[in-house]
Amino acid sequence: MSESDRDGGGRYTPSVTDADILGILERASAPVMTAAEVADELPIGRSAVRKRLVDLHEQETVERKSVGARSVVWWIVEDDETPDFKSGFGSFAETDLEEQVEKASNELDQGVEERQDALFGH
Repeated sequence: MSESDRDGGGRYTPSVTDADILGILERASAPVMTAAEVADELPIGRSAVRKRLVDLHEQETVERKSVGARSVVWWIVEDDETPDFKSGFGSFAETDLEEQVEKASNELDQGVEERQDALFGH
């Protein structure tokens, strides 16, 4: 923190405002962004962006969803709506791809179970 980051009263003034972070989320081409993607657009690091996003989440300004072991996506809260995650799938957005994947997954699981029964006699 340098002296230039302090206001007249000596208090720290962030160089990136909440409005800056929200502006990046608003202008994003995808419905959601990771903290790393937001940080790539700002002059502060990933951990600082993550902390700020957590603060905005506590203020109910942004929403979050874990999408993997260590991945979280963020979006701006708008009228209690969740983002359209399928819109990021381009030409697959209006297809039955989700059902096809689920069906294939179930068939694969069934095939594995049948092979286990054949091999191990369960």
